[in-house]
Amino acid sequence: MGEQTGWTTDPSSLREVLTDRRGVEQALAAAEPVQRLFLLGLLGRAEQGLAEGQRLLDGLGARSDPWQLLLRLADLHCLCSDFAAAERCHQRAWRHALGRERQASTLHSIGVRQFEQGDRDAAAASFQLALTLLSLFGDTPLRARTAAALALARGGAGLDEAFDAVILSGGRGSRMAGGLGVAANTAKPERKLAGWPLVDHVLLACSAASRRIVVGAARYGIGEPVFCREQPAGSGPVAGVSAGLRQVQQPVVLVLAADLPFVAGALGPLRALLADRPDAGAAVLVDPAGRVNYLAAAWRTAALYTALDRLGDPAGRPVRALYEGVEVGYLPDFDAWGADCDTPRDLRLAEDRIRQRSRGRLPAAQLAWPRLELHSPS
Repeated sequence: MGEQTGWTTDPSSLREVLTDRRGVEQALAAAEPVQRLFLLGLLGRAEQGLAEGQRLLDGLGARSDPWQLLLRLADLHCLCSDFAAAERCHQRAWRHALGRERQASTLHSIGVRQFEQGDRDAAAASFQLALTLLSLFGDTPLRARTAAALALARGGAGLDEAFDAVILSGGRGSRMAGGLGVAANTAKPERKLAGWPLVDHVLLACSAASRRIVVGAARYGIGEPVFCREQPAGSGPVAGVSAGLRQVQQPVVLVLAADLPFVAGALGPLRALLADRPDAGAAVLVDPAGRVNYLAAAWRTAALYTALDRLGDPAGRPVRALYEGVEVGYLPDFDAWGADCDTPRDLRLAEDRIRQRSRGRLPAAQLAWPRLELHSPS
């Protein structure tokens, strides 16, 4: 359906809106049961749609396929602002999303819910993952809608200030050497978690960034990131920050290590803390033991340029030196968003965390979705 049949998609909210109430009311009488739920939502009769949809769901046999019905019920729950119930429908729908197109449709629906909830970062990640799933299907209506939704999430739609992200991906990870059956010369960001390189987990987390700049060797990356290298190669993380900063175009920039698979939950709070502290040049994560994670940070771009100019030659300098003389906001990390993966044991703990936190729910790390039909690009 589209504008010619009584509705269109509002590009500012990602929701379908009526353009011809009479035409939709006429279509309601002859509509198939699941399509009828959609039309009831359009007409502002979401509660009636939920009641009818639940009766349909209760009447399905054990061998029936409830996928489309569950997505419609999720949409209706969102119209009623019952996002918890919508999430439960999405969790059930995912179990029946057995192919790429279904997975992409489910992720798009999840992204719309997250966008309505105000979680721009999670919504952008869902849209980006859906687009990646659809990359082999050519130009389809779903792909066009998802691309537009991702662009809206990245533009902010007035939600907050636009930002870029610099991801440092050059470490060799000597403490990983020989662990988990991986060759000792494999760079740490390429070590696999849930089948995906660590750096891809961070790239997906940064899907809402206007630009995602990876300092490291060029490779396939989720969301078509920009690549650059520190000069000279191997000259350390501050040199990497300096190289990445030259690619930044927005007034705020995330500075992240590539081995932080759970950092997604911290990105919005870090930016919010920076926005709430006009005197601060940076905001960083601090764990319960008081350890500062200098590579899980949001910076004002101008302040980062000033800090680098003050340091002079960045080669070989420790990251904490960047923060000397900078007013910093500290964000307590009670949820281990900044947990890194330095050793084989860290990777095993991260795998356990994904399994434990994902039981019956959407996964703790999005690239760990069960049965995700998207193979690792590396």
